[in-house]
Amino acid sequence: MTTTSKASLLIVNEDGLVAGRGNSTRALLPEVEVAPGRVGISLSRAVREQLQLEVFCLVLPYTSDLPFHVLRLQSADGVLPPGFLWMQLGSFPECDVIGKALEHFSSSDSNFARFAWYQEIVEWLNHHVGRLGYEIRRLEQWNGRVGGVLIRVVSSGPDFWFKAVSDFNAREFWIAQLLAERHPGRFPKVLASGPRWNAFLLEHIFGEELHGCNDLSVWKQVAELLADTQVRWIGESKKLLVAGAADLRPLALIGKIPEFLQYVASAMARQEKMPPSILGRPELAKLGDELRALCSEVAAFPFAEALANSDFSPHNTLLTGTGPMFIDWAEACVSFPLIVGEYMWNRMAIEAPTRVGWQKILRETYLHRWASYYSSEVVQNAARLLPSFAVFALLVFLHEREGNGPSEYDLYLRSLARRLKREVDQLELGALTSAS
Repeated sequence: MTTTSKASLLIVNEDGLVAGRGNSTRALLPEVEVAPGRVGISLSRAVREQLQLEVFCLVLPYTSDLPFHVLRLQSADGVLPPGFLWMQLGSFPECDVIGKALEHFSSSDSNFARFAWYQEIVEWLNHHVGRLGYEIRRLEQWNGRVGGVLIRVVSSGPDFWFKAVSDFNAREFWIAQLLAERHPGRFPKVLASGPRWNAFLLEHIFGEELHGCNDLSVWKQVAELLADTQVRWIGESKKLLVAGAADLRPLALIGKIPEFLQYVASAMARQEKMPPSILGRPELAKLGDELRALCSEVAAFPFAEALANSDFSPHNTLLTGTGPMFIDWAEACVSFPLIVGEYMWNRMAIEAPTRVGWQKILRETYLHRWASYYSSEVVQNAARLLPSFAVFALLVFLHEREGNGPSEYDLYLRSLARRLKREVDQLELGALTSAS
């Protein structure tokens, strides 16, 4: 039996009126039962099925902690369901909270994911989908938040995806195009782009997530394809960095160690319970020395920096009729490329514990592919440093994304920091030699 949750809806129109039912002295906001899953599409489908409305979820300031979703109708002349009217804020008991949500509302606001912005992108979509020879039948919002809007475009022909990114995620606009151009058939084709909104229209990929595949040979094929893709970016770090990829190169990370350690210390200071133990200043000082040695060792490899992904996921690898395809590389970075393999087999084992026995085979397959381009000795030396560097790169990436203050990732970050300390303590840093 599927468990649903109730969601309150603040549906606003171009005049700043709110959809409600009741009377002018006591009105109620509409509610729907939302199934578990991705919030955007679950909410959109619930509103369509229960209220027969097509909506777009707005991203407004100061609304993330409020007890309702702020929406607009997709069509300005959309009709509310029977029993609902457009009402003044004062009609609602929670008018103060609604007023806070709409304090900065304007129907002419064309900033990212605001009221007028939606109308602009609809016009843009109509133009480009029409240019491809199709008409839009329906728009399904799969995601809408600070940083990204994802809409499935259902047309008279194939489906498409519209994606717009902002803030930290704006890098994806350029990276998606760069990867699609370099690797046709391995990344979704970009059919149109709108630099004004950091937006692009993508082809729809029909395929099964790698996560759902129980065939080890397919996982091995993905591992080899991943290595082949990354090798093509050796020596082209600058192109990726210009496109906005995060800079997690070994030598760049050395310069980030002091700020990173300060961040770990502040996260440790926020820990309220023991155990686990808190890493103190002496331990962090030693960790800093070890990390500098680790980065120097990694930087000596001939493949020390290339295309990587700090959040590589089996969910973002689709198995299609023409082979595996990679999607959603918003977290692309320039780093020690082997970390992607480390993330791949570790995440596989965490999400599917029955596949733990595949880790060794997958690791060998991925590294063997790298050894076909470089010597086996060099790759094996690099493999010894891989677990430690992979954790360090991920920690720095999360730190730069989350900032220095308290984060919802605090618990996770402290756990990773302890793991990093254990990993580097086991290495005899400085004793390894790397042939080039």
